[in-house]
This record gives sequence, C-alpha cells and structure tokens, in this order.
Amino acid sequence: MKTDRGKSAGGSSALWQSAALLGGAALLSKLIGTFQKIPLQNLAGDEVFGLYSAVYSLAVMWMTLASAGVPIAVSVLVAERAADGDEAGIRRVLRYSLVVLTASGLIAFAILLLGADLFAEWMGVQEAAQAIRTSSLALLFAPMTAALRGYSQGRMRMLGPAVSQLSEQTARVAFMLVALLLAVDHAWSTGATAAAVHGGLAIGGAAGLAVMAAMLWRERKASGPRAPSEARSGAAASSPPRTERESRGALLRRILAVALPVAAGSIVAPLFGLIDAFTLPRLLQSAGSTAAEAMASFGEYNRGIALLQLIVMAAGGASGALVPALTAARTRGDLGGQRRQAAFALRLGWWFGGAAALGLALLARPVNIALFADAGGTTAMAIMAFAALGGTLQAIGASLLQGLGDLRSPAVHLAVAALIKAALNALLAPGFGIDGAAVAALAAYGSAALLNALALRRLLPPRAALDAAAAGSAPRAALRLAPALAAMAAAVALLAALLGSLTRGVPPRAGALLTALPCIAAGAVVFAAALVATGALAPREWRALPGCGAGSRIDRLLLRLRANRE
Repeated sequence: MKTDRGKSAGGSSALWQSAALLGGAALLSKLIGTFQKIPLQNLAGDEVFGLYSAVYSLAVMWMTLASAGVPIAVSVLVAERAADGDEAGIRRVLRYSLVVLTASGLIAFAILLLGADLFAEWMGVQEAAQAIRTSSLALLFAPMTAALRGYSQGRMRMLGPAVSQLSEQTARVAFMLVALLLAVDHAWSTGATAAAVHGGLAIGGAAGLAVMAAMLWRERKASGPRAPSEARSGAAASSPPRTERESRGALLRRILAVALPVAAGSIVAPLFGLIDAFTLPRLLQSAGSTAAEAMASFGEYNRGIALLQLIVMAAGGASGALVPALTAARTRGDLGGQRRQAAFALRLGWWFGGAAALGLALLARPVNIALFADAGGTTAMAIMAFAALGGTLQAIGASLLQGLGDLRSPAVHLAVAALIKAALNALLAPGFGIDGAAVAALAAYGSAALLNALALRRLLPPRAALDAAAAGSAPRAALRLAPALAAMAAAVALLAALLGSLTRGVPPRAGALLTALPCIAAGAVVFAAALVATGALAPREWRALPGCGAGSRIDRLLLRLRANRE
C-alpha cells in the first residue's frame, strides 16, 4: 500500500523532473540562439551582424512587453482550478488569457510596423526600418504561444512547452540560415539581408504556436471528454466552481495583478541590449564614423556581447537550482542553512566567473579569430570578459534573492545598472568607441552584482547565520582563489605562446582554433586542480556538484589530489 509519504515523494520527483525538462529545453534553446550568431557574422559581415543585433534587441523588448507575466499568471490560475477540479474554470482562464495576449500582441505589432521608420531614425540607421517591420510579424504568434505554454505549465505538463521552445528556436535558426545563404548569394543590401534574417522570428513563432496547439489537441483527444461529476470529487465537490464565484472583470483583474509585476521585472533584462542599440550607433557617428562604419563597429562589439551572454546564461541556468533549496530552508526558518548555501553559491560564482573572465581575457584574440574570422573588436571582447564576472555574480545573487523571497530587488538593481550603462555609454563611447561601451558594460554588471550582494547581506546578517568557525573560513577561501587563478593564468599563457609558435604556418583561423581549444581545456583542469590543492574546494562542496558525488570517479580523483597536498 502506498503511503502519503510515498505519494509525496513521487509528486516531488515528478515536479523536479518537469522543472528539469523545461529548464533544460530553455537552456538548449538559448544555446542554439547564441551560436546562430556566428554564421550570421561570418557570412554577412559585421555591418549586417550589428544591424541584426540592434533590431533584435528592439523586437525582444516588444515581445517581452506583449507577453511577459501573463504565462505565469495563467499557470498559477490554472493550477488553482485544477486543484479544485474546475475544468470549466480552467478553460475560462485560457480563453481570457488568449484574448488579453492576442490584443497585446496586435497592439505591439501595429506599433512596431507603423513606427519602424521612427525607431530606425532614433537608432540613427534608416536601413533598420525594413528589418523592424519584418520582426514585428513575430508578435502575431508569440503572445498566443505564451498563453498556451502557461496553461500547460499550470497543469504540470512540461513536455509541450519544452518541445515548443525547441521547435520555435530550431525553425527560427533554420529559416535564418536559408535566408542568409540566399541573401549572400544574391548580394542583397545590408538592410534587405537583415530583414530577411529577421523573418526567422515570425517563422519560429508560428512553429512554436503550431507545436503547442498540436500537443494540447493530442492531449485532449487522448484524455477524452470528462463529465463534470468526474472532474470534481471530495472536498472540491462541496464548494461551488470558481466560474460561479468570479466575474469576468474579477478574473481579468487577477490575471493582470499577477502578470504586471512579473512583466515589470522581465523587461529590465533586455534593457542592456536596447540601450546599446539606441545609443552606440548614434554615439559612434557623432565621433566621426559613417552610418555603415558605426554599424560595423557595433557588430564587432556584439561579438563580445554574444560570449558574455553565453557565460552569464550558463551561470543563470545553474543558479536556478539554488532557488528551491533556499526556499525550503527559509520555510524551515533555518537562517544558518540559508547563509551557508548562499555563501557557497557565491563562492561558486567567484570561481566560475573569475576563471571564465580571466581565461577569455587571455584568449580573446584566438577566440575572436576562431569564431568570427578576424581580430576586430578584440580589446572590447577582453574588457567584456571581465564583465562576465559581474554578470555571473549578478545572476547568482538574483537567484539567491528570489529563493529568499525578495522578487523585487533583482529587477530594481538591473534597472539601476541599465541607467549606469546608458550614462557611461554617453560618456565613454564618443572618445573610446566600442572599448568605452565595453567598460560601461563592466561597470553596469559590477554595480548590479554589488547591489545584489548588499541586499543579501541585509537579508542574511553574518552573525545571525554563521558561527565563528564558518565565518573564519570565508576569508581563507577567498585567499585561496588567487593562487588558483594565478596557476590557471600561467598555464594558459604559456600554452597559448607555445601553440601560437607551433601553428605559425597554419591558416589564421585554424591556428586560432588549435590554440584556443587546448588552452580552454588546460585552463579548466589546472584551475579545478588548484582549487582542490589549495583547499579552497572541500569534499563536502564538490560532492554537491553534478557527477561528483561520493564514490564517483571524479570524487576519488579529487580525494587523491587532496591527500597528496596534505
């Protein structure tokens, strides 16, 4: 006989599997979207790449405005009604949310379509207007898809949203590559090429909507019609359905009450790209560049942005796993446990972010040439490598704050950082070009990370959470990070110099690839070994990482390394 505990464990396991499925799909989808930028730049050049990046930032902002928050509201309201067995109420929530999102999508579509020339003028690049109009078509599909995904998530059916996300991104990238090859083959203009490539947003949106609708139709067909008496039982049957208790206006107000605060926080993240899109081309032109030269420089700048986003995205995806553990500790009132988990998470952020930043800064030139064919924008890329440390700490700090119940502060801190980015762009870009914009990114991400750290300190005062021994271990761990970074930097620099001399007769791009890949692998191994050898990483900590549990091959190897040190 199954106990309640067994049922609970099974439900918890299903919940984690569902979350892992959706999180993995989102991460893979973002990776596909990041790597598609490489062939775009390689085949079309930096000017088209810059124009694409500028318009993409604008399109993402409007898609966020049109749909952010409502899927979460839908999932919450659907879950409530599913718990009551209120099938009619679930359909009502879905119907109203589709109406709200379809209307918001049409409004955003009209604004982008009709205001394309004005947006392009604000960017300082008239060629952007055609691409803006093309990107607006995605708003006919994306909001409805978001409503259907929220409905499935509310029913704890994550396969549909996961497949829909991957289908959307795959279709978008496939169309983009076909359009790009056609544009290059026919020597289309910069504006026409960027517009054709942006058609992938609409194609992807249509594919995501079609897959989501098809999977929901299949699920409904497989489950068959259900009578109201079958859907409602037990305590739920003794209470009136929500459809009888809640008016249309009240339901719409509930949807918006949940959606608007989430949307307000969601629009902050795309602000960095939007600020760059509307300031950098104009600022570069004010310093003497032509429109084409400014957009080409903006494209070189976005090479570093693509790598920065990749590092921050990896940190953000990993830090999402921290939220449930912190929430559980907060529910138990375990302030000491929260503090220890937060301290370890931040140490991981310093380790991962510090190693990634230093490694990318040292290898900026070969990585740039290997991925983008030449060394344009290498200095900006090296500066933005250090911004990856701030971005990593910001992402982890935001997850920690959310796990501790503070949903507002991360969005506010990113908004402050966006203002810093805009101000420093205006101050530094005219004189220092994209290098100045990279310094602005470094300062902005660092500011957001610092503000998150101060908020964490207010929520988790050290004396209330750590005993003297634990408090004393934090400075020692910080001091042990420096030798590990120094060892990694020395290994990477020496190996890069050796491989650079050995590949001198090889074509530049192949030589850069043969230099970058071994250096990245060697740097990671040396850094990890140095952390263990210096005692910065203890067995209890590495065993919490995936694949490093007690008794695993990695665990045994690290224990031997630690024993040799002692």
